[in-house]
Amino acid sequence: MSRKRGPQVPAPGRGVRRLWLLPDPGGDEPFIDVRIDGHGTLNVWVARDGRHDHFRFAVTAQHVAAAERSALRRWAVFAVLFGELAVFHPDTAPARPPGECRRVIDTTLGGIDSEVEQYLTMMNKRFLGGLRDSLALLCEADLTRSWNREAFEKRLWFGVESLIISDAERVRRAQETESRAAARATAVRQAFEPFNDALLMAEHDDVVQRAVELLGSNPLISEFEVGAPAHRDRYLTFGSGGEIMLRDGAVTAILFHVQPTEAAPHGFTGLSTLIPGLSRDASRSQVEEALGGPIVGRAGLNATHAVGSGFVKVFYDAWAKKDAPNHLRLIQVTAEDTYAKTDPADERCPGCAGLLIRTTSASGGVDVDATITALHNGVAAGRLRQAHNWVALDDMLRLHDSGLMERVEAQLGCTICHRYLFLALHRDADPTYEYVSLNDTYRRTPEQVPPVERWGDAARIAREAQRPERIATDGNTWILFAKGKHLFMNARCWYSAVEGSRLIRLQAAEVRQYERDGEAYLSRLQEAINRTWTSDDDPWRSRDLKRNGMSDEEAIEASLAAVPEERE
Repeated sequence: MSRKRGPQVPAPGRGVRRLWLLPDPGGDEPFIDVRIDGHGTLNVWVARDGRHDHFRFAVTAQHVAAAERSALRRWAVFAVLFGELAVFHPDTAPARPPGECRRVIDTTLGGIDSEVEQYLTMMNKRFLGGLRDSLALLCEADLTRSWNREAFEKRLWFGVESLIISDAERVRRAQETESRAAARATAVRQAFEPFNDALLMAEHDDVVQRAVELLGSNPLISEFEVGAPAHRDRYLTFGSGGEIMLRDGAVTAILFHVQPTEAAPHGFTGLSTLIPGLSRDASRSQVEEALGGPIVGRAGLNATHAVGSGFVKVFYDAWAKKDAPNHLRLIQVTAEDTYAKTDPADERCPGCAGLLIRTTSASGGVDVDATITALHNGVAAGRLRQAHNWVALDDMLRLHDSGLMERVEAQLGCTICHRYLFLALHRDADPTYEYVSLNDTYRRTPEQVPPVERWGDAARIAREAQRPERIATDGNTWILFAKGKHLFMNARCWYSAVEGSRLIRLQAAEVRQYERDGEAYLSRLQEAINRTWTSDDDPWRSRDLKRNGMSDEEAIEASLAAVPEERE
């Protein structure tokens, strides 16, 4: 196409509507003149040797409708047809017989989506790749939704976008998106405002009573104590699927159970009012479209959004693609970001709630024996995992009775809600029991446990003597254990921000290498293990002895117990 002296383009006749194929009309750009009966004529000018060759092609009402519906198809007609007429065969006019050009038009404007894609990708290599993906996305996307338009525009083949979307159109769309986002944010903020106002307030306060009225009437009330020292929790559970949680008299969170519960068989019934336009089967993309993007660093399986003066955390029931529907489970509203804290929604976790057993006395203190038994049962059932750098549950009473430690503390992690709980027996104070987040565990340092000979009985001392012994380490990437004649190595592994380890038993050849080269060999071995740690065909995975809930020493014991004849 040439920008030199343009062709004399006649004005459309009476009753004729002109449909330009490209966003910047005028000059020698192609267009369709549409008559009253819906049929039209496609006009294309091709500049060659100082002249403009004018080609006309009759198009049907179906062709016109396809061109009006799809900017990409309009552009495809222009680009493919122009290439057929001029680019590929510059010495002939036209480059293809009229029948060939007719087929281009029929396929691009009259064919089904798969036929269009096949033509653009297999018959014409100019469009292989990006245009194919763009067309496939366009065919299945509802471009009235902003995220689909954005995804479509991002994936357009470079050089194509500017032909489809003019600068003026791009500005208009940006303004439209900005206005729509502002209106959406205002509507969502106003919907959440009465619930945000109720946070941290007493139950009898007017703003809390307003939230109660919005959620329904005659709530089911449940009360219980959590932790030691005890907090008094009170829940108001509504048949609408809403729930108000109070701790020590103040509202800590408001929950909206999207999925059915015993109290709300149909789930939260006011979701589309709370978040305008959102339904229970919404995908993660639709939630983010309604609430705005999550706070940076607060998007994993669940995501936290700042809404007005509060924080809205959206819980999903499984990892899924962002456009996958029906994974929305729960919406939690709190006054503070719970990223570094525990979520109020986890207080009734089936894995770790209710394991604290209280005495029957008026003081309602901790029944230590019964609580340790309940925690043991949780570990045995796989609901809890012991942290092995803290005191073992079996040793707590004996260590506490010895008086050698200021604070005898066990840490366990819940495998369901992923909270951590600490049970501590203090030398000069009552026992404590609390739930904390992963962040809080990093801020705690376990007290040094005295040698077992100072507090253990004969059986415990004998058991300690039989445990695998740490005989060497480089202080960072590997630890070498010995158990009888057997050697085991814990090799630290990491990739980007993800860390882990492999616990392997050294084979005879590896033991000989270690005896010959010493610790330098173990460093090389750790490097080899780390190199393939995330690979699908990692050769070390099958040798890994680590087990969930077990320390390295326990995993070594378990591996030897599986082959009793090799124990020493």
